[in-house]
Amino acid sequence: MKVIKRLTISMLIALLAISMTACGGTTSNMSRSKFTTVYYYHPISPGAPKNPYNATGNSFTSFDKMQLAWSANSATDLNKFYPGLAEKWSANSDGTTATVEIQPKAKWSNGKPVTANDVKTSMAIAFTQGTAQSFSLGSVKVLSQKKVELSQLPGAKYNMFLHDLLQQTVIPDFQYGKLLPKNIWALIDQSLYSGKDKVKAAQAKKAQEQITKLGKSITTFAPKTDISAGPFVLKRLNPGEAYLVKNKYFYASEKVKVGSVSLRNYTGNQQIWNYLTSGQLDAAPFTAMPQNVLDNIVKTKGNQKVVTPTYVAASLAFDQKFYPYGNVNVRKALAYVIDRKAVQKVAEPVVGKPSKYTDGIVDSVAGKWIDASTRSKMDTYDLNLKKATAMLQKEGFKKTNGKWVMPNGKPWTMDIYVVNGFSDWIQGGKVISSQLTNFGIDAKPTIVSSFAQYQADLAAQKYAVGFWLDSLGASMYTSFGRIYGMPDGYNVVGGKLTYSDQKDKTKGNWVGLPQNLKLSTGEKVNPGKLTYQLNQMKVDEQRPNVQKLALATNEYVPLIEIWDYIHVQFVNNNRFTNFPVKDEGLMNNMPGVWMSMGYVTPKSSK
Repeated sequence: MKVIKRLTISMLIALLAISMTACGGTTSNMSRSKFTTVYYYHPISPGAPKNPYNATGNSFTSFDKMQLAWSANSATDLNKFYPGLAEKWSANSDGTTATVEIQPKAKWSNGKPVTANDVKTSMAIAFTQGTAQSFSLGSVKVLSQKKVELSQLPGAKYNMFLHDLLQQTVIPDFQYGKLLPKNIWALIDQSLYSGKDKVKAAQAKKAQEQITKLGKSITTFAPKTDISAGPFVLKRLNPGEAYLVKNKYFYASEKVKVGSVSLRNYTGNQQIWNYLTSGQLDAAPFTAMPQNVLDNIVKTKGNQKVVTPTYVAASLAFDQKFYPYGNVNVRKALAYVIDRKAVQKVAEPVVGKPSKYTDGIVDSVAGKWIDASTRSKMDTYDLNLKKATAMLQKEGFKKTNGKWVMPNGKPWTMDIYVVNGFSDWIQGGKVISSQLTNFGIDAKPTIVSSFAQYQADLAAQKYAVGFWLDSLGASMYTSFGRIYGMPDGYNVVGGKLTYSDQKDKTKGNWVGLPQNLKLSTGEKVNPGKLTYQLNQMKVDEQRPNVQKLALATNEYVPLIEIWDYIHVQFVNNNRFTNFPVKDEGLMNNMPGVWMSMGYVTPKSSK
């Protein structure tokens, strides 16, 4: 579903901070008002444009790149936000139209006011990037210089409309508007047609192609200067860091006590560990590490560990077009072979805990959604080699000289794909490979150069088995969309659910489950449709769908959930004080958000 595209561009990359880090610099001459951290959406990229739509662009969310608002990541109230460029917002009774009022004092770093036209242009560009479609945006109406109205497509009823639009990037119309044709909204309207009129459908396809082409050109745009509406503006950049200084035109500049920010570059986990153990970072994001590294970090003067809720699980996923993984009993047998506790103990001992169930959502949230009757029908897939052996033998597998031979007569080998720099995935892949090899399946981890390449290869159906993040976010729609959205061939076009079979390798279907599944209850369900329905239901109406989806995930095992993540991050009190450590929602945002709300105060010189 198109929400997955949105997640891939924004929320997913942020959550992958679990495995990213920083490098460079010393603290000997550090100014007490210079805040040092790492930017966890992407590495510093010398030569890349100052463009928030470029995958490697030198634009930094919460520091110079701004949103309308910042999510509190609440599991009970998805529309709980902290103000950003929007001072306030409201939605009509059915959530199909939202009105946003921009901060009265909001200005760009060149002194020009932030206006409703900036929001409208930003939303037009969001269409070119495929994100506006994901939350069924239909139209944008400027009501005044500081007030804008946004509406869903006619007939659409996406229940996360407000939630998604408030997190959209806002850029200056005077800088980006020239990249758009004058008829951009007419093109957008044409592209959104989803009826049966052949002429209009052909026009829609042509308009969609034009918008996609336009989106590619926008990502290459290289502004000469950084124009920021955030608390900071980019001053200079080198391979080791991005250096930003306070933006005097920021709408709440009086609240920002930090004079400048150094964002250190990263290439792997070990670098951030070194920075933390040497006390060089004033804050550090959610990062994978072993126990001995954690022990050294917390011993360092000033370092404070902060634990907040997270809604992410690491899983071993299967592309079912690859033999023999299209056989559900093979996937179940593998679940009985993998000792999840042993994997988590090695791969993610500090910020993880073994998943008790494979059900598509993290255990801490599942209790709120799954009742005892449904839970009693689920398998925990505890380690049981005898059961795994019996299941495989029943499916025609044979063991010869300690090695499994598949029913087609070929030896069973397995490459487990992981990503370079993701130390927890790599270690997890090694432990799982060892367990499978001991069981008689020759397995090994295979490292892919980057996460971007990994995602592209997954979508192109190049991997039979690989790691995947599921249960992404507090929303049940986004959680199950990680499985039964675009990865399983389901998408939303023009406000309607579409499905693409695995035979079309261009549509991103790499899971490949059958569309209809029969549950142990006897009921037949379509998980893609059940997931899609979640985005149109109020939270208190979603429970029946969630339970069916959880049961389907447990019974058909499109992936094996290995561990749930625990959100562990760090702040250092040597140079700064007043961190929002008691506000879980704020701590789940980046430091620029903290500073914009009056947190983070430099300690006075002695």
